[in-house]
Amino acid sequence: MKYWCYNEYDPDSPKADEYGGYVVTLCEDEILKHYYPYWSGEMIKKFGQEEFDKTYCKLDCIDDWVVVNWAWESK
Repeated sequence: MKYWCYNEYDPDSPKADEYGGYVVTLCEDEILKHYYPYWSGEMIKKFGQEEFDKTYCKLDCIDDWVVVNWAWESK
C-alpha cells in the first residue's frame, strides 16, 4: 500500500505552521474512498459507462488525484 502526501491550507488548524499550511498523508484506500465516487461519476459523464468500464481502473483515479492535489509519495 502506498501513502501520498499533499499540502493543506488552514490557518486556524492547530497543525498549521506560521504560513497556515500543513502536510496531510493518505493511503490509497482513503483516496479511493473519498475521491473515487466523484472521479468515476465525472469520467462516466464525459466518456460514457461503456468506455469507462473498458478503459479506466482505480489506479487511474489515484493518478488523477495525485496530479490534482500536487501530491508526492511518502517514503
